[in-house]
Amino acid sequence: GHTNPVWSVAFSPDGRLLAGGCFDHTVRLWEANSGQSCERLVGHTNWVLAVAFSPDGRLLASGSNDHTARLWEVPTGQSRKTLVGHTNPVWSVAFSPDGRLLATGSNDQTMGLWNADNGQSLKMLAGHTHPVRSVAFSPDGRLLASGSIDQMVRVWDVNTGQCLNTLAGHTNQVWSVAFSPDGCLLASGSNDLTGRLWDANTGQCLNTLAGHLHPVASVAFSRDGRLLASGSMDQTVRLWDVNTGQCLNTLAGHSNWVWSVAFSPDGRLLASGSADATVKLWDVQSGECRKTLQPERPYERMN
Repeated sequence: GHTNPVWSVAFSPDGRLLAGGCFDHTVRLWEANSGQSCERLVGHTNWVLAVAFSPDGRLLASGSNDHTARLWEVPTGQSRKTLVGHTNPVWSVAFSPDGRLLATGSNDQTMGLWNADNGQSLKMLAGHTHPVRSVAFSPDGRLLASGSIDQMVRVWDVNTGQCLNTLAGHTNQVWSVAFSPDGCLLASGSNDLTGRLWDANTGQCLNTLAGHLHPVASVAFSRDGRLLASGSMDQTVRLWDVNTGQCLNTLAGHSNWVWSVAFSPDGRLLASGSADATVKLWDVQSGECRKTLQPERPYERMN
């Protein structure tokens, strides 16, 4: 069985491309509309755990089990830079809103801040006591949120590297963090089977989103901030009303853990990447699966 689980998905800022970080050490690019596979980015030497597009769509960052992050040029598919500095797998990558910085979160318990242009290491942020699973910038670029196996969500000052706030409440490891588009809310997904919505300024928990039957591996806000998507190891994606905390829809169709979710920029589609070796594109309004994308695993591994 040549299955190729997809750990992470991300839409390009213009919504035309969808990237997937894959088990076979590659990053896949698809045309979001047609579902056509258009590029395979080869260079990592282990699973690709995280992908993110730069705000201008020209760069793609990836984080890997090989302890590195990479910057790729989207038009050419060329690897521009390998970011070396972490001593453990890189589980999460995020560009700052102005595109100048890249943040990485690693199993070595640190977050890295890098110059996104030349890949230079600028800062390592330390404070978590267990691996860091997820990092996210606030929309104004001044804050960085991190979620860790130590059950904490932390909020950091990007300029100083200081930890400003520690959000405690989850009773198991935190897999995913995301800021709302207006920067007022922070969402987190956890092994404790819940998602949480926090006041990003005060750190107060505003709502606990309960309903998944297994750990919540990924959370993402829609562009208008009204919806939160959560992907879970119970093989489903749920859509939540951010204001009320109500579950609006449960999207079922994957046959294994859902690792990652991402809204298209126009908010009409939701992508989910799964351990069943597919990416599904869902119609947000109806909840129907529009397309299933499969990154076939090549029989010969290219290095």
